Amino acid sequence: MNFEIRKFSTCRICLSKKLSNILLLKNMPLTDEFVTKDKIGTEFLLDINIVICKDCLTVQTQQNINTKDYYKDYQYSVRSSIMASTYMDAVSCEIKKKYFSGKKSLKVLEIGSGDGRQLQTFKKLGCDILGYEPSAFLSDIANKNGINTIHGFFDDSSINKLPKEFKSVDILLLTYTFDHLPDPVSFLRTSKQILNDKSGLIFIEVHDLEKIFNRREYCLFEHEHSIYLTRATAQALMDKFEYYVINFDIVPENIRRANSLIFIATPKDSVFSYQRLDNIELLEYRKISFYKGQANKIRNAIENIDKFLEMRIRQRKKVAGYGSGGRGVMSLAAIKNTSMLQYLVDKNPKGKSIYTPKSNVPVFSIDKIKEDPVDEVIVFSYGYMNEIQEEL
Repeated sequence: MNFEIRKFSTCRICLSKKLSNILLLKNMPLTDEFVTKDKIGTEFLLDINIVICKDCLTVQTQQNINTKDYYKDYQYSVRSSIMASTYMDAVSCEIKKKYFSGKKSLKVLEIGSGDGRQLQTFKKLGCDILGYEPSAFLSDIANKNGINTIHGFFDDSSINKLPKEFKSVDILLLTYTFDHLPDPVSFLRTSKQILNDKSGLIFIEVHDLEKIFNRREYCLFEHEHSIYLTRATAQALMDKFEYYVINFDIVPENIRRANSLIFIATPKDSVFSYQRLDNIELLEYRKISFYKGQANKIRNAIENIDKFLEMRIRQRKKVAGYGSGGRGVMSLAAIKNTSMLQYLVDKNPKGKSIYTPKSNVPVFSIDKIKEDPVDEVIVFSYGYMNEIQEEL
């Protein structure tokens, strides 16, 4: 598959040219481009260069890859996960209870709605719902399940595709979508034309840069991501477009997904604007030296995985991996010793007889562990650890 690449020389958010390189990951794949054995070596590979803007402090990638064809067949879903379902139920219930307890008719639009599982929870609460999803595969599932979904990429022109009744909405949802947008600034401008400016809320869930650094989660640095936010840069970004962040804690940490920064914002003149949170100061995150130090720790973490595998092989241990989502694919793509893994298993692998891009580890369903037992399993999808332990 050929991809059009657009490179930037200015900050995605503030257009500053004062950019500093933080971390380079060489020849990294796309997270969902699994290959069959005869296609090994044809995968898309490109360096991922993570930079920081010295003016607005937004950490970001500096290239967009045209992934419209890539996402048409995107199949990732967490519908079968009990943990994910619990989380999604809590999100809709808490938003409704905290902000709209007395309002009967709510219009909810989700951008990047997947198979409609999150919207389904709002529908059960009596809300009018609409999804917008780039994957034809997931859009079809959503529509078959009664979740009205428009298939396509959401951009400036998408407002024209919305039904009349969704030209103004009460809640805009973006769960692990906002940081995938190639132009988050353009989206925020467009959102102001859709969201009810008197009582609207925008709910955003992205990967948390603070957690990425604390946990050395280099696997979340992907071609598919455009920006990486902290609580402080999330507030600054929303302020720039006259939104106020009013909540970082709509659901407790213990039921969130593995790496989750959640914030709710409202237009500056809405009835909720008085709940605006005080600005969060992350002083160390204002120093370029801090980011350089974090990059060194990430490089050490990658080396440690290689050393771990070498040690286990010396001990004559058989090791497999669990999780063929983005975490597994990108974790493996950065290390050298992937041939020391027997295989990778997943509850819902994308297909049969497939291999991970670049690392070329064979992927199977979890039944493979019964057929070909191993001594240890490295869990990449650790956010679902309790479920995985029960399954294994």
